[in-house]
Amino acid sequence: MDTTFLGEVAARRGVALAFAAQCFIAGSAAAQISGLVTRAGGLPLEGVSIEAWSVDRRVGATITDAQGVYSFSETIALTTVMLRFGALGFEVAEVAIRSGVPTYDILLTEAPLAVEGLVVTMEEATCEEGREDPRGRALWQYARFRYDGLMDTLGIATYLAEADTIVPLSELGSLKLPTLNLSQRGSSSLLRFNWTRRIDKDGYAFAIRRMDGGAPYDSWVYPPLEADFAPHFVDDVFGERHRFVIDDEGPDGWLLAYCPKDTGKPSIKGTITIARDTTFAAVDWLFQTPEPMEHAGGRAYFTPILSRSVLSHLLPAEAVIWRAVPAGDYLQSYQRYEDWRVAPGDSVPLLPLRRERVGAGVSR
Repeated sequence: MDTTFLGEVAARRGVALAFAAQCFIAGSAAAQISGLVTRAGGLPLEGVSIEAWSVDRRVGATITDAQGVYSFSETIALTTVMLRFGALGFEVAEVAIRSGVPTYDILLTEAPLAVEGLVVTMEEATCEEGREDPRGRALWQYARFRYDGLMDTLGIATYLAEADTIVPLSELGSLKLPTLNLSQRGSSSLLRFNWTRRIDKDGYAFAIRRMDGGAPYDSWVYPPLEADFAPHFVDDVFGERHRFVIDDEGPDGWLLAYCPKDTGKPSIKGTITIARDTTFAAVDWLFQTPEPMEHAGGRAYFTPILSRSVLSHLLPAEAVIWRAVPAGDYLQSYQRYEDWRVAPGDSVPLLPLRRERVGAGVSR
């Protein structure tokens, strides 16, 4: 492992936001920070992730409620110098905290996801053709150790808001969604173990027959990397199967490209966005399979780690996945997760009914 590079990463974790002291004035008033997040037309946005940053680290994180409202406690407000707003399908926005100002309303700008690899002239990833950067693998190792990846004896569950849409290629990545369906999602350790074993045997997809308007067609089933199988990205199995190259780096962190070592079976390639504090911010992936080519893939966003004293698992806050359907369009599935529960044993944790949002008409 490149110890010199790891030293550079550790140093950047400590000073990457030092520039903020020159640009922002920390909130000094003993008052909580709150506000409203909207989209074009003044519509409130639910499920937007807001991070509170001090000069050198994230000190808090929350999401907007059904009315687009968020808030941070007085304790967090005392050390916050910047708010960072992010949601799938919208541009990231940052707001400097001003002394004596407790309220920050913001309008997010829509930004369709850049879905790579869906055109014939796609550029090859920087890690293809056998290339690997030792600094890239060292960065992945450094970031993955921030998480407790051992979930083989745990059941997990979460509240879920989701919507499926059929869109043409030209609109893929534009999250103009209908009202979201509210439900729950969970999995046992045995189910995730079976996925790991299937990947070892068959690769990252297995063949299936589906029905479309009464007509059968060949398709693929893919592991739920966008949901409860996302911890796979910090697992030894993932690291053994892929090469890593740092594709880009800047004050906000790194873009780490990964490619399969073996393409003899269905595989995945994509990028991992690592934040300036060396936690996972997002993962993108594209499935590579034999015919039929469904150009399937996905993107998942993750919440920050706020405490070293609490075990953290790589479980997403939001995700979108897609695959081609026989008509030539794409099935696009958006999912938002809230309040992941982890419990020892092979059973799925029981979640109480989410009564406060039933019938709320959640939409994005």
